[in-house]
Parts: sequence; structure tokens; C-alpha cells
Amino acid sequence: MKIRAGGIVPSRAEALAALASAALFAISFPPFNLVVPVLLCLVPISILVTHAADREGHGWQAARAGFWFGFIGYGANLYWIAVALLLYTKLALLGYIGALVWLAPVVGATMAALYFARKLTGWPLAILLPIVWTASELALNYLSDLSFPWLPLGLAFAHAPLLAQVADLSGVRGVSFCIAAVNGFVADAWLYRSSRRAATARIVGAVAVLAVVAAYGEWRMATIQLTPLARIAIIQPDIPEEVKLTTQDPSAHVAKLVAMTRAEVARSSPDLVVWPEAALDRFLWQYPTWLDSLRAAVAEHPTPMVVGFMDSSDPRVVPFAYYNAALLTDPRGNLSPQPPYRKHYLVPIVERVPFLNPDWFQGVNYFGGFGRGTREEPFHLAFGTAGVLICYESIFPQLARDYAKQGTSVLLNITNDAWFQRSNAPYQHFAHLSLRAIENRLPIVRAANTGISGWIDPLGRVRAETPIFVPRSATYDVEVTSQRTLYTLVGDWMGALCLVITVGFVFAAWRSSRLRRKSVDRASA
Repeated sequence: MKIRAGGIVPSRAEALAALASAALFAISFPPFNLVVPVLLCLVPISILVTHAADREGHGWQAARAGFWFGFIGYGANLYWIAVALLLYTKLALLGYIGALVWLAPVVGATMAALYFARKLTGWPLAILLPIVWTASELALNYLSDLSFPWLPLGLAFAHAPLLAQVADLSGVRGVSFCIAAVNGFVADAWLYRSSRRAATARIVGAVAVLAVVAAYGEWRMATIQLTPLARIAIIQPDIPEEVKLTTQDPSAHVAKLVAMTRAEVARSSPDLVVWPEAALDRFLWQYPTWLDSLRAAVAEHPTPMVVGFMDSSDPRVVPFAYYNAALLTDPRGNLSPQPPYRKHYLVPIVERVPFLNPDWFQGVNYFGGFGRGTREEPFHLAFGTAGVLICYESIFPQLARDYAKQGTSVLLNITNDAWFQRSNAPYQHFAHLSLRAIENRLPIVRAANTGISGWIDPLGRVRAETPIFVPRSATYDVEVTSQRTLYTLVGDWMGALCLVITVGFVFAAWRSSRLRRKSVDRASA
């Protein structure tokens, strides 16, 4: 195989490997509820990296092939970024490309790390690939304003809870580790294809990993007992994003929410009503009559509500700060003395431009300059406590875990997925909740403006869901378990361990290369 060390244009072999892996990666996640593609998506690219490491290739080849795998694979899944940003700016395509230019080098660095690990140790891919890939997923989860852990491999198993139950031991990172291990075994089988016995042994290894994962899932799903907690209602008003952005009378949207709430509480007598993210999409001091609307929603059937709204500092104080937040009302619809929850993890660009002063965006309404919340205290209700995850906070395992450590009874995900329109994003977004439920054995209720709304039980099973872009209200009989998990107790131990090992591989490879160069220099002298 001819190796080219420099440049960004891939060789034919690199392009084929990147395209093959990207094609499988593209259909590994919702709305494609498949299992096989994610078990094979890393095979072509990891085989190429192994050839480069074993045949005196260059690390740049691995990085370059990984870059194009990431660029094409993420590009096929994240096209919705352009769709969503188009509502705000004509530069939406540049925002989409910018996201890919950021994510693709992360995959390139991952493949380079795999190259160095293989060159240093010669270990099989069944060991190296899950370590290095899991480390990269953890790193992508903790990159401050640039964190975007939208597509961990484990997300592909969200629709198959039997295969995702290991998340209660090690979080989504453990599910990704197992998937990458299967990829590694298959890749090793290909590398040893000249020996039928050796190749067969590695295929047996891949099957064994899946069998152990499924057996553990079967045991957990058979032994965890669920008991009733509360009846929780969701309101899905189905207000398109372009309407929310351009309306001259947002009170009409609130009136729709009030009417739907009155009908639902009269029909089902829930213990709690949940409105979507930004249901009140202006400040309460601008529309004080909305406080009367909250009271009117439950006037005939007193019920507490959790409501997404725009929170702010005192408008007379400079600099003025505003937040994507959730408030709690008492059963009469009055604002609870419990402080609102303010969103912690802000959507890059749309809610917070990375690393820039949010005060610079004061002239642009509700874009780029949102404040970041700092409190993670759940709301206290008659039946227990409820932790709020706003929008894509559902993709960050650490926030749900923080609530679980406090003994939270149920998680509430409020979101406005209208800006995703009819892309794959609403399905991928919703799928993350199954993993959060399993990780901490907590039920999750979701209220989305345009869907998908629903509820997921502590076993990660979707017990109810709504279609997108239709008005819906529903009341769910939510169940809980007394089980607590190793993940809740210890956290992302597997991801941290993999990251430490990967850094060790890279450092050792660098040091070994440095020593070799010194040895050659001395010999030449």
C-alpha cells in the first residue's frame, strides 16, 4: 500500500475506507432502528489504520482518513444543523460546515491515536479500538462551549433496551465500548482472514461480547421491579418555529396551551402538568397577564405545573442577563417560591457563541448571548422531586447523574424541537433519553413543542410517544424503581479509564519515536 504522508486529499485506499465507514455510520442512528451497521461502521477505517501502523505507514494517513470519515459520517447525520440555522441566518450552510470542520478533526485525532497505539503495542483491534474510541467520546463530552456528544455509538442501541442495560454500570460510554469491541473483533477477523481458525475465533469473540451484553440486559429487565409514582401530563401545542419567531401576538400561543391544559386536567386529573421549553417565549415582566393565564389553566382542577419560560435578571440592571429556564407553579397556578431552573448546557452559536462575551449579543434578541445556569436543585412536589433537562441537555449524561445523586424521583425533559423540522434530529434527540433512564434507573417524561413527547421507564423502554407536528396532550402513569446504579455512584469511570490509557499510548509512542530519532542521530554522528 502506498502511503502519502502529507496533505489533506486522501489516497484512494483512504477514501474508500472513509466512505465505507461513513456510509455505515450514517444509518447507525435513529430514525434507522438498525443494529448491524453500528457493529461494522468502524471496521473499514480501523483496518486501514492498522495497515498503516503495521506496514511502516505514517500517522498522518490515519488522521487524514479519520478526518474524512468524520466529515462525511457526521455530515450525513447532522445536516439538520443547516436546516435549523436557516431560520436565523442565511449563513446556515457555513454554520453546518463549521460544525463538521470542528468534529471531523476529533475523529482524525482518534484514528491517529489508534495508529500510535497499534504501532506501539501491536495489540489486536478488539482491545485498542474500544479504548481509543471511548476515550474520544468522553473528550467530546467535556470540551466546554464546544462539547457536542450528539452521536455516541451507544445511541444506536437506544431503540433496543436489551442491549443497552450495561449503561447502568458505566453509562453510555460502556455501551459504546462494547460496540467498538465488536467492531474490533470483526476487523481482526478480516486481518486474519488467511487463517480460517484465527478469523473464526475472532468472530466468536464478537458474538460473545453481544451475548454477554444481551444476557446482562435480560437479567436486569427481568429483575428490576417498577412501582407507581405519579400521573404526569404533557402538553404538545405544535407551534412551528417560524411562527414563534415572527408572531406579533405570542399571547395567542399561551392561550392555546391554557386551553389544552384545562381539557387535559379535566379529563385525566394528573399530579403534574408539563409545558414545553420556551412555552412562555417572552419575559414575564413584558407580559404580566401570562401569570393570570397560568392560574386560569388549572383554575377548575388545581394541579402544579412545570413551564418552560424566558427568565431574566432585573431589566434595570446592566448588564442585562437572560436565561432559557423552567418555572414551577403551585396547584393554583401561582409561581412557586422554589427558584426556577436555568439551562446549564447551551446550544453552540444559537444560544451561546463559544468563548465570546454574551454581552456582545445584547442587540440580537434571544440569539448567541444566553446566560448559563448554575443551580441543579430539583423541584419538590407532593409525590417526590423532579429534575429538569432543557432541550439538548438530555445528551449530557453528567447532568442527569447529578440529579440522580440527589435522589430525584423523575426527570422532565422540556424541549422545542420545532427548529429541527422534519429531519432526523427529533428522533436522535429523543433516543438519548432511553440511555439517561437506564444509566440512573429514573423515569423520564418529555414535553416537546412539536414532538416527540412521551415517557420512558427506568429500563429505557419507550412506554408512550407522540407523532411530530401534531397537537397532543396526554397523561402518563409514571413508574419508578428503588434500584440505584453503579454509574450514578461512580460516574463515567470507563470513559475516564480509556482516556488515561489512550493518553498513555500516545505519550509512550511519542517518547519511543523521540528516542529512536536520538539513536539514529548518534549513530550518524
